[in-house]
Amino acid sequence: MNLIATTVRALLVACVAGWPAVALGTVAGVFQFVVGEVQVQSANGAGKPARKGTPLSVGETVLSEKSGTAQIKMGDGAVVVVQPGTRVTVVEFRYDGREDGSERVRYRLEQGGFRAVTGAIGRSNKDNYLIETPIAQMGVRGTDHESYYFSAPQPANGGIAQSGVYNKVNVGLVFIRTEAGEVVVAPNQVGYAASAGEMPSLLPGIPGFFNRTVGPQSRTGVPRPSDAGSADAESVKPKVTQDVVTASGIRLSGGAGSAGSGSGAGSGVPGGGGMGGVVGFDPVSGVSATRSGVNLAIVTNGAPLANSNGDAAWGVDWGTWTGGLATVAGNATNGGTHFMNSTQLTSAAQLAAMPAMLVTATYNYAGGPAPTNQAGAQGTINSLSAGVNFGTQQITSYNLNASIGAANWTASGSGSFAQFGGASGISLSGSCAGCAGGGLPPPSVPANGTAHGLFVGGAAQRMITSFGLKAAAQTISGAALLGR
Repeated sequence: MNLIATTVRALLVACVAGWPAVALGTVAGVFQFVVGEVQVQSANGAGKPARKGTPLSVGETVLSEKSGTAQIKMGDGAVVVVQPGTRVTVVEFRYDGREDGSERVRYRLEQGGFRAVTGAIGRSNKDNYLIETPIAQMGVRGTDHESYYFSAPQPANGGIAQSGVYNKVNVGLVFIRTEAGEVVVAPNQVGYAASAGEMPSLLPGIPGFFNRTVGPQSRTGVPRPSDAGSADAESVKPKVTQDVVTASGIRLSGGAGSAGSGSGAGSGVPGGGGMGGVVGFDPVSGVSATRSGVNLAIVTNGAPLANSNGDAAWGVDWGTWTGGLATVAGNATNGGTHFMNSTQLTSAAQLAAMPAMLVTATYNYAGGPAPTNQAGAQGTINSLSAGVNFGTQQITSYNLNASIGAANWTASGSGSFAQFGGASGISLSGSCAGCAGGGLPPPSVPANGTAHGLFVGGAAQRMITSFGLKAAAQTISGAALLGR
């Protein structure tokens, strides 16, 4: 080893050694969600199954089998999603509510990978967040990244993932550092280091194994976790796009999308033609209102899929990503994330060619996944209708009646086609009877939110729509297929 490499190694060791020791057993986080076989191994080698609510302490190692994933909420608010086939240890965790430089976290990744959305640690003092592997160290300059280490080549999505360290950035910046130097990784890029003595570099594309918790696509491109691990063959450095999937299954190469950000087929404008979709979801606390949208980027993070169905005659798929694991347009979610997609959107030309005698029409509820509240409890859409005027390009009425438990939601709204299929959606206002709890009869609380939608079919015979409402601390969101 040359003098420079020896010096760099010494500096790295000194940097880590300079961090103060933390007593083993200090609780660092809690498991929020576990799928498949996941174990927690203590420093003395004793193991126990990970379950929802299981604490994770400093010195403990998370071991996930090929079918196992887990989400951990750390004490500083960070979220860590452990991927299948992973061995990762919490070496150090310090946080007492202050961002004064004393806060620190250090992970040791020995195999596999995890996705992390950072919390307070690393926000103000970025050097206090560190991931160690046998060949390189990784640190954050941002908030959302995915880290992998493979000690030897192994199968991945039908191809072979070469040994080494990988880090993909979704938001912010990350560095990979070896004895040979450092590379900074920006959003939608993947950094790679083959060994401790090689300079890290940026890959020309996203390796296929970054999709492995999402798995292959359904016929409209919506990932299905049950099929994970059976995707088409991909090499370690494929020329692929960023693995962010819109509600309609469109892969975005420019990062997470925003409302109305679709391009080409399935754009956010009603009648864009081709493929597109809508999504209804409940953002986590700190975001002002439940939301809906068109062609928003969904990252499933291994969330289980529920209530999956559709209408093949209209190229429609629907379902709900459960467990509050998915992110939508970069927003973490509560409860369920509901999608409704179609491969047969009405084009602008088809809307313009609507028969003259068909100036107005009314669309009524025809199916869809069960709506959910902020806790993920399922309910029922009692009625949902939309009145339209093709001549003036207006949604003249949008009326919703839905129930979840003792809460009954009613709301209405109106607006232009452009709003309905664009970034803003149309505004909904109404009430929730029973949302506040207590009292006979149940009190009624004002409710507000949005609705989005797109027409389906050569003559706009169907409509896909999503909605989201908030009343006090309670919410409802959903998606539906309507027909006329």
